[in-house]
Amino acid sequence: MPTPLIHRGGRSTGRRRTAPLLAAGALLALAAAGCGDGTGPNTASGVAAAASPSSPSSPVQPAPSSAPSSVPSSGPADGKAPAGAPPTTGSGGGAAAQARTTASRCTVTGLRMRLGRADHGAGQAYFPLLFTNTSGHSCVLRGFPGVSLLRGDGSTIGTPAGREGPTGAAVRLAPGATVEADLHTLNQGIRGGGCWRAPTLLKAYPPGSKDAMTLTTSQPVVCGGTFEVGAVH
Repeated sequence: MPTPLIHRGGRSTGRRRTAPLLAAGALLALAAAGCGDGTGPNTASGVAAAASPSSPSSPVQPAPSSAPSSVPSSGPADGKAPAGAPPTTGSGGGAAAQARTTASRCTVTGLRMRLGRADHGAGQAYFPLLFTNTSGHSCVLRGFPGVSLLRGDGSTIGTPAGREGPTGAAVRLAPGATVEADLHTLNQGIRGGGCWRAPTLLKAYPPGSKDAMTLTTSQPVVCGGTFEVGAVH
């Protein structure tokens, strides 16, 4: 209903009371709107959203620090080779290991020894000491054989042969193949000191072997104090 005008001292107070009443009416209108179903644009949440449109209504999940890598690692953690990977071997690989297996060092059980024909020239005498592979597989010899001349009772004549020349490369002997090491002495009369007596046996250790082989022979007759053996070739 209209507010009556009250006169005090001849002045009207109606205008002063009108502004507070209008402000109170506005607050009541907002409160009434707040009692609605909450779906309208004038709800409290709607007002907050309108005031801060960039503020999310729920917490934002942080982005992962890095995406999963598609590059495989350098190898399994347990150190095992991946399935289907070729087997590996020790130093030299599979081919080298096979070569060592099929061409191991020749042994006395797979060798035959004989003395070849002497070569005399310019006061020097050379006798080829021959080793033949009698086994059914390839084998290797490298270096110098150990050679001594023996009497019939097994005692040594003079001293064992000294080494002459370089060691040389390893020689691979296929089954039935032969390698030689040259025995060297001097012809009689080339140098003083005379000659040793003729041997009954020749004893030889093939290169790298601790087992000896013996051969019945009367050669070589060592003269001039020179008795040497070269590497197999």
